[in-house]
Amino acid sequence: MTALVRSARGIAGCDHVADVLTCVAEGAAAVVPGVQDAGVTVRGPDGLACAASTTDTAAAVDRAAIRAAEGPCFEAVARAGTVVLADAATETRWPQFVQEAVRHGVRASLSVPFSGRWPVGALNLHVTGHALADPALRDRICREARIFALYASIALAGAHRVENLERAVERRDVIGQAKGILMAQHDIDADDAFERLRQASQHTNIKLHDIASWVAARRTP
Repeated sequence: MTALVRSARGIAGCDHVADVLTCVAEGAAAVVPGVQDAGVTVRGPDGLACAASTTDTAAAVDRAAIRAAEGPCFEAVARAGTVVLADAATETRWPQFVQEAVRHGVRASLSVPFSGRWPVGALNLHVTGHALADPALRDRICREARIFALYASIALAGAHRVENLERAVERRDVIGQAKGILMAQHDIDADDAFERLRQASQHTNIKLHDIASWVAARRTP
């Protein structure tokens, strides 16, 4: 419980998604029994990608899953449920992934998808010391991993909202600066200045924020 509280405090102190992802991987390794190699995979424009890891082993195994496009993390994201590789020695699913996992010393693995609409991804826990053949141990690890992943999902959603708000404020400020420059240079009011920015955006097919950034940086119409 002490490790969980300490991890929760660390995650709660992060405002940015990248920092939360790192704390999630580190927290899972500290909280879930028997796990040191933890990683996070998140879906981006090009598919799943490694977002954080606690060890080189975790990073290597997650990358192997991504290269092979198979393994517990892919199944967990697709099925929106926990997927367990209980014993690499007897596992017949995902042959490429299992081969790479064994090469890095992993004997068992499990992936828990994040809850909610964002992020789409999974918390991946890799066990090197033993398999998860014992049902009681396996159930305990799965239960604690699911609880941790649920909390991590809430924290990630919060950090995502904070970043979106920060970006929105930044865009508003830049547009305001550009409007002020145009108003001063052309002796026009705020509405006319905004209309010029909007028309420039339409004619050039460049986002309004990018047009405003260009004007603010060069102080030219």
